[in-house]
Amino acid sequence: MRWTAGPILWPSDRFIRRGILDLYGTVVFIHATTILLFFVAHGVSMAVAFALKRETEPARVRALLDLSRFSLGLPVIVLVVVGLLSGILAGFMGGHWGRIWIWASLVIFVVIGGAMTPLASLRLQPIRTAAGMSSSGPRPVEAQPEDPEKMRRLIAAWNPLPIAAMGLIGFIVILWLMLEQPF
Repeated sequence: MRWTAGPILWPSDRFIRRGILDLYGTVVFIHATTILLFFVAHGVSMAVAFALKRETEPARVRALLDLSRFSLGLPVIVLVVVGLLSGILAGFMGGHWGRIWIWASLVIFVVIGGAMTPLASLRLQPIRTAAGMSSSGPRPVEAQPEDPEKMRRLIAAWNPLPIAAMGLIGFIVILWLMLEQPF
């Protein structure tokens, strides 16, 4: 077996192409599957974000927000970690780290992920509190008595469209970069 020198030692491309150690396709499959499941979970959360606009009853708002919290729990963290690690591994296996598209994809993913917390999670926290729910995160709040009027005002001010657009456009751009590998 011939190894190539680079950031890490890895079997040469010729060795991989011969099929003796053809794990690249498997790693890319794991990466694509985990990222797809990650976006499915976020799709549930975005559907909840839009459904909230139609709700006025605290019990229904609590049920929707519980569904959103459930869809973005520990399994999603595991999916993003496995997705990132398999993407990084596929980048090394495919020799992509010298290309701009992989770095651009990673930067877009991190920027959107960083923006989603203040734009979505922190905006939903007061709605949770007004609906009589406890909230977790950097500033956990114990469950308070529900305040339906405050909850309705907060929901009326809530606009999930910019967040959904940012996530969808980011996903499409990253998908295009990975499929086309333009630069």
